[in-house]
Amino acid sequence: MSGIPAFIMPVKISNSETDLLLFRKAVGSILAQTDPNWVLVMVDDYSGYPEVYQEIDEFKEQLKDRLHVIYQEKNMGAGLTRNAGIQYAQQIGAPFILFNDSDDVSDPRRLELVRKAFEDPTVNVVYTSFVVVDQNGVPTPKERITKSVQEIIDGHKVDIVEGENAWITIAMKKKYTNLTSCTAARTSLAVEEPFPNASCSEDCNTWMRYAAHPGKFVFLRDIVGKYTICTGVASRSRSVHNDFYERMFEVDSDGFERAVEIAKRYGTMGGYEENDIRAAFYVRLSLCLLHGGSEKWCQKAVKKSMGISKDKALHYIDLLPCDEEDKATIRSLALAE
Repeated sequence: MSGIPAFIMPVKISNSETDLLLFRKAVGSILAQTDPNWVLVMVDDYSGYPEVYQEIDEFKEQLKDRLHVIYQEKNMGAGLTRNAGIQYAQQIGAPFILFNDSDDVSDPRRLELVRKAFEDPTVNVVYTSFVVVDQNGVPTPKERITKSVQEIIDGHKVDIVEGENAWITIAMKKKYTNLTSCTAARTSLAVEEPFPNASCSEDCNTWMRYAAHPGKFVFLRDIVGKYTICTGVASRSRSVHNDFYERMFEVDSDGFERAVEIAKRYGTMGGYEENDIRAAFYVRLSLCLLHGGSEKWCQKAVKKSMGISKDKALHYIDLLPCDEEDKATIRSLALAE
């Protein structure tokens, strides 16, 4: 496998000392990789603060030709910013890319183990689990982690998404499984399936489409990343958008429906009937929306499943990985007039 792999880091940060400190830690985690054969493609999403550009200039002085910086002339959002980095990685011949947001931390062995996994030419995506930390790097107690994030972590212990036809397990059981800063992908696949122009859930949409292509997902059990959620902020996206759950419903649905078309094209349906997967997906989406805090959009999702098949929807509600109280809530919303 020729070429140097690229870390892709979108940069959209304020001039607050906390943001700058997290930025330094994120870059520092790449510098600490046990495998030193990498380049960092940093895409500034029009941060607009002199302090940020001063930090980038200092990194340029330190990293020399290992750092490639793209400056966008206006704010494009995380998805399109990553796409710019992916396109650049393709131009410089990177065989695979590792996503790393500017406030998250990679395990020191991440590149070493990801490179080994990609030695198998059938592997398309490699990902790891993560721990949630605050802005000081202190692990967040489980009871303070939101249900929607904790269910992702718990999903790395049971029914782990691996192997061929990974999109089916994601659609029917998980909804979301790989954190962006813990995900690596072949550059060719990332170019073929770019991130959507969306302000939330753009990664979930993209992973679904990645997984519908022929090829394997690999989960690395020996390392974890660090996902930063600053104290008092439930989610980096939820804190900005009042219509977060409506957007999530739309973007996730779009990614799933496009994945179905990809799977039909490549024969990666795994022997399942299309509407069976579809009914299960919308039930699973309803749980994620409920855990996020929106009964309104939870009901929208489960009603979508009921419209496909009432029997299938009720069956998949019974199979949801949650407590009986949540199942009862979703069942009630499904049957409500």
